[in-house]
Amino acid sequence: MFINVQMLRFIAAMLVVAYHASVRIPETSVISKQLFGLFEIIGFAGVDIFFVISGYIMVYTTRDSAGLDHGQQFMRRRIARVFSGYWPFFFAAWLVFSLTRPEHVAESHLLKSFLLWPQPLQLVLLEVTWTLSFEMYFYLAFALLVALTPTGIRTRVLMLLASLLLAYNGYKYFVMSGFSPERIYEYPFYQRFLSSPLLLEFLSGALLAQWLDKNRLPMPVLCSLAGVVLFCAGGFINNLVYSGLIEQGYYIFPRVIVFGIPSLLLVAGAVATEIDGHCANRRFSILAGGSSYTIYLSHVLILSLACHLGLGTWLAGFSGIVGLFGYSMLVVLIFAISLLHYLVLEKRLHKMFKHLLKLA
Repeated sequence: MFINVQMLRFIAAMLVVAYHASVRIPETSVISKQLFGLFEIIGFAGVDIFFVISGYIMVYTTRDSAGLDHGQQFMRRRIARVFSGYWPFFFAAWLVFSLTRPEHVAESHLLKSFLLWPQPLQLVLLEVTWTLSFEMYFYLAFALLVALTPTGIRTRVLMLLASLLLAYNGYKYFVMSGFSPERIYEYPFYQRFLSSPLLLEFLSGALLAQWLDKNRLPMPVLCSLAGVVLFCAGGFINNLVYSGLIEQGYYIFPRVIVFGIPSLLLVAGAVATEIDGHCANRRFSILAGGSSYTIYLSHVLILSLACHLGLGTWLAGFSGIVGLFGYSMLVVLIFAISLLHYLVLEKRLHKMFKHLLKLA
């Protein structure tokens, strides 16, 4: 199981890579301008796919688990997975940014960044790890759910939580204008974090796992196709309605609607297609999906170093096709480095963390 989901994780990671590359690599031709422009308006939403996948996998792997021991074991496993993969890149970011962005290192809160404690983005050392803070928050909440609720009522609890969160954020956005640029920072940071609309994406993935455990999704390929179409349509909505800024905090509720729904369809289609016996290439999917966490954490550092060494200026001096080829090779390099790190270091560190936390 999860072969197609692993492939989807890899695609989501590469979307985020393309998004960050689009703002760093110069547009050297009409083709590259259009390509980078597309990634700039949809690439960030790879994160939304990740959040739905996380919710799905959490429920799928704990569907028969209940009680305090199972809740503790679930949380220890997630701590081992997240921090064994993250901490090497925390130190790498400290080193790389000390060279390329010393002012950012000086401003960052290093201890909170090390612990993935939620804080304003400008204080996070490796900015992409703001998503890991949400992951850890939802892992903790789900561990409590496993510890305190029997499996028989878990779906109803998840539905209740999702309904309350949707109603609260809908009222806050549409009635109170609480997400407007003028008002969003009036709310305490922890209130904005603890009740963020992004949690709806985790909950939707969790509810999907519960539903697919008892139901069959008809025409899963069409579901995936609808997800792709709506995902691309979300880019046009972002560009035309939100001036390309839907990833900003004050548009976070529309972002969850515009990109969360197609992300849910993509995950549902990937899982249901595999249930029907149709999988992506198994070996590549496992390797690429397994290295997606490293891709997500490493790519900003590699891009920062490449630009610091003059890659952008160098590419700007070539024709469009050569520049586009250079960008493509950089993306391939990011994948190659990430895969090597995953095979050589990350898997060993994960095994060590599991041993330290007394996990089988």
